[in-house]
Amino acid sequence: MSNIVYADTNIFLRYLTNEPKDLSEKVSGFFNEMESGKYRLFVCDLVVSELVYVLEKVFEIPKKEICEKVKILMLKKNIILENGQIIFKALEVYRDFNINFVDAYIYSHSSGNGVKKYFSFNNHFKKLSGIESVK
Repeated sequence: MSNIVYADTNIFLRYLTNEPKDLSEKVSGFFNEMESGKYRLFVCDLVVSELVYVLEKVFEIPKKEICEKVKILMLKKNIILENGQIIFKALEVYRDFNINFVDAYIYSHSSGNGVKKYFSFNNHFKKLSGIESVK
């Protein structure tokens, strides 16, 4: 029987914000069980994207702090992070170039696959090196 559990964004939000207290405590208990090996937590790309968005837009946490918190969380023992290298690179691009996380993810994903061209009307990509617009 598998001990893999899929994560929803709200567990990370409860954990990081400590709000509401009762749910935060439940998540802390789960994380303790996870780190002891009872569970392995699968985190998909969309969960990280939503987490970054909500922390920035709703909780108004600065990008640098978001990156630090998300990295620490995703490096917890027994977390399975989908596309981890892309996520960690995207967090750095998001922080360093002051662009939104999805654009940073697209850049990180494309460069990881050797793609050097993009098609977008978003000016964020112009800040990034090694990639050029097709239009």
